[in-house]
Amino acid sequence: MAESQKASEIRERARAWRDIMLQMTATIMIPLTIAGMGLYYTRWQQNVNDLKTMIDLVSDDKPERQKYGIAMFEYLLKNDKVPVEFVAAQLDYANNASDPQLLGAMERALTKAAQSNANVQAVFKEAVDRLPSRVFVNVLNEQQRACFSKLLTGLKDSDGAAITVPSISLAKWDGKVNEIRAMNDDDVPKAEAIANWLRNIGFDINVVNLTNVWSGARQVRPNTFEIWFGDKDLPPICTGKQAALPPT
Repeated sequence: MAESQKASEIRERARAWRDIMLQMTATIMIPLTIAGMGLYYTRWQQNVNDLKTMIDLVSDDKPERQKYGIAMFEYLLKNDKVPVEFVAAQLDYANNASDPQLLGAMERALTKAAQSNANVQAVFKEAVDRLPSRVFVNVLNEQQRACFSKLLTGLKDSDGAAITVPSISLAKWDGKVNEIRAMNDDDVPKAEAIANWLRNIGFDINVVNLTNVWSGARQVRPNTFEIWFGDKDLPPICTGKQAALPPT
């Protein structure tokens, strides 16, 4: 009987110690949890404020404030503080800004940040994939320049909205065919899509992948393409002539 009472006392003491330990743990953890939540909220609020400051600076009309904004953009990118949605929005803003230098400056900031933070490259690619494909056009003469302008008006609204053409420039080369050039492997399917839109309105064009051909291709922003007019007859949409029928 005495042994049973002793065992019961031991169990009671053990239960009392467990209760004390639970109370002590709760007493310690509750303040830590509150402190942790406060720190998280403080950091979150700081990140929001940093993003707002960066956006205000980048969109400022004064070049010196824009420069500080772009530097802040690069810093925040390096420290994983710019969500992909903000990157896409900033690139879209720069793509349509009146300052033609802004987009290039932001792309350089992204490229520099990607060199020290591998995550930035994935964010960069996802962001630019949300933008219209950027197509730089190179022509041999003014007739080809006017021709491409007609080709653009001939695209469907959905196709035309999917690309933007920053420039149509005169450039000499010895190509005989028209080419659309992709700068990396992942962009080849989009190059094929653009080529097919143009083929459907009568413009014969080949797709060329420069990934392993030109070392500078890796420095070009994703979702960027070049169209080069070759020394070839203009399509019927540009000349007003009917396409020749195949022999029967």
